[in-house]
Amino acid sequence: MSVPVIAQGSVLRAAEGGAAIELDELSPPGGLLLVMPHPDDETLGCGQALAAAADAGRTIGVVLVTNGESSHPFYDRAKLVAMRRAELEEALSSLAPRRPVAIRALGLPDGQSRHGNLSDAGQEALLAFADIIDPQAIWTTSYIDPHCDHITAHAIARDLAEHYRTTLWSAPIWGRFGERRLPGTELRLFEAPPLAERKRLALSAYRSQFTDVIDDPEAFLMPAPLLEHFATHPEIFHRD
Repeated sequence: MSVPVIAQGSVLRAAEGGAAIELDELSPPGGLLLVMPHPDDETLGCGQALAAAADAGRTIGVVLVTNGESSHPFYDRAKLVAMRRAELEEALSSLAPRRPVAIRALGLPDGQSRHGNLSDAGQEALLAFADIIDPQAIWTTSYIDPHCDHITAHAIARDLAEHYRTTLWSAPIWGRFGERRLPGTELRLFEAPPLAERKRLALSAYRSQFTDVIDDPEAFLMPAPLLEHFATHPEIFHRD
């Protein structure tokens, strides 16, 4: 996947006219389940909304589809997995400082995941985790994101939403850039200015992704203009 350097695209233009969404519509009282492809996507796509849900007393669980172990091809994978898990935990502590967020890692291969990769045992473990959360809403990445792990996360979340007969909300991350479209889809915007600093703090936890702390010439590194965009732009959701 090529990474843009400027925050522009058809989804962002469409979002300019998007209606605001309140937390109770996005996450009714009770459990909230996030299905995310990598550590950092939960903060990039919906960090403020997650923080608001935590403050409102929601029981929150994060399903991590991959461990993000392919972001730095020449770095020790075990160390990278541990680093990214620690970053996730730090970010969630910043977003939800007074409410623990449960995490379930599926361990699908980063950059190569497919919906069918999940074993029967993995599916059983996923449902057992989701049962504890008892989701009244599920959030995930959008099916227009041009990355296989984001598409896998969306497919898993869609199945869970059908299983629990609950609402699925998707947050376009990479799909918001470029000219991919969501025809006939209403975009909704969540913004909570008092929580903006908490989201910035959570983003700063991801040093492996947003700084050159790891010396790897093939590493992913978020361009600074995009990081600022995610820190400041209202969070975009569409309902599936």
